[in-house]
Amino acid sequence: MSDDVKKTSNFNQALWLSIGMLCTYAMTFVSAAVLSRYFDKYEYGTYKQILHIYNTLITLFSAGLPSVFAFFIPRLNIGQQKELIVKLNRIFLLLGLAFSVTLYALSTPLSMLLKNEELAVGLKIFSIFPLFTLPTMGVEGIYTAIRKTKYIAIYNLITKTVMLISTIIPVVVFKTGYVGAIIGWGIASFISFVIAMYLKSRPYVKIKQEFVPNMYKAVFSYSLPLMGAFIAGFVISSADQFFISRYFGTEIFADFSNGCIGIPFVTMIVASVKNVLLPVFSKADSEGTWDNALVSYHNAVTKMALLIIPIFVFCIWFAEDIMVFLFGGKYETSTKYFQAFVMRDIVCVLPYLSVLLALGKSKIYMYMHWVGAAFIWITYSLIVAAKIDSVWLVATRSLLDILFSIYAISYIKRKANLQLMPQNLLESIILIVLLSIICGFAVYSLCLFLIPNMIPFGRICISGTIFCVLLYFIGKLFKINYLNLILSFVKYQPK
Repeated sequence: MSDDVKKTSNFNQALWLSIGMLCTYAMTFVSAAVLSRYFDKYEYGTYKQILHIYNTLITLFSAGLPSVFAFFIPRLNIGQQKELIVKLNRIFLLLGLAFSVTLYALSTPLSMLLKNEELAVGLKIFSIFPLFTLPTMGVEGIYTAIRKTKYIAIYNLITKTVMLISTIIPVVVFKTGYVGAIIGWGIASFISFVIAMYLKSRPYVKIKQEFVPNMYKAVFSYSLPLMGAFIAGFVISSADQFFISRYFGTEIFADFSNGCIGIPFVTMIVASVKNVLLPVFSKADSEGTWDNALVSYHNAVTKMALLIIPIFVFCIWFAEDIMVFLFGGKYETSTKYFQAFVMRDIVCVLPYLSVLLALGKSKIYMYMHWVGAAFIWITYSLIVAAKIDSVWLVATRSLLDILFSIYAISYIKRKANLQLMPQNLLESIILIVLLSIICGFAVYSLCLFLIPNMIPFGRICISGTIFCVLLYFIGKLFKINYLNLILSFVKYQPK
């Protein structure tokens, strides 16, 4: 296969992955926008608490195994691939059963801990569904490894559409409240389970299963350090919902939940670049060709910073309009949480994890998360004791992610002598931040003066257009051509 074909193929794979992510985020936003308007804050807060508990615990019960598919499948022949998938499916079923039993058993204690009696009822109804959701994991890893990511986009489109319809129809049409939304969520999860099981077996229907020597040992040797990091991440994530639910109440939790959302377009860009860079790093480590890999890394970070940082800055300036547009006027109070949350996503332009894994330093990733967990719980306790606004919990969590990046980059420089943040790259990022802040301030001031009473969606569209135009022309003064950048970004592949 020629290099051009490979590049086109790589781009197509990344493009289909991005489309799949877009489907997921779009359905999530639409669901939140609809349900937040039909529930009162207490009901919506309870519903979001259930999903937050589920999303927190699933990182623990998945045991780092979803990443195993993409790592091992390229190393095995097709018969061994089938063996791997069949045995991991069994493990996921057992983990799903354990998750369901645990969730049911903890429903009452968690409701007491979070001071929400209704939470126990919702969790007991919800508890059966992890039995179906855990085994769906791995579909993306399998189809990425066999380079058929188009099926991932189709899978996400179908399953997320079913999820959206199943959760909002009971609420909007039958006025069932949050319980109807939970039951609809469960029905959709079962449908997703059936589709996922079909997709996992589809590439291997006529393939004879072959034995994989020491499979479990190899799998868990790879996944356990990541599992340790996920457990620490669980401890960190649980601190948010614990402290806000227990000390600030269910209604504040609803504000917090809607405000703490990522920006889909940014996530898609970052994921695509990481998918391209990871094999480059792995090859560089095995062949000792890090110089070329670092050039690719620095180019990727520069391109991501130029595209992503202005989006972050714009969202911070116009956070109130974004929250009201997405969730309605009663969630204007989510603005401060959104602004604090977005700060943590800025460091996603520095994909240090790929380098750590390529260097075999996954344990360092785990250790830094455990230190971070201790830092979060101690700091949160002090914030609550001092009766400080709950937004500082989110700000502290954002600070932790920034500290993670600083530590990881300095560790890689110290131990492997790899400079991920040279002076010229740091100066470029600072320049981008300053230009974005100046443009954001100018556009915000102009809109505040000219269109203060326009509906949020209209103001977002107008201000976004002016912001892009202004940034384009100011960027030219500093030899930044955003039009060429966007065109080159979609064509970009590390060499």
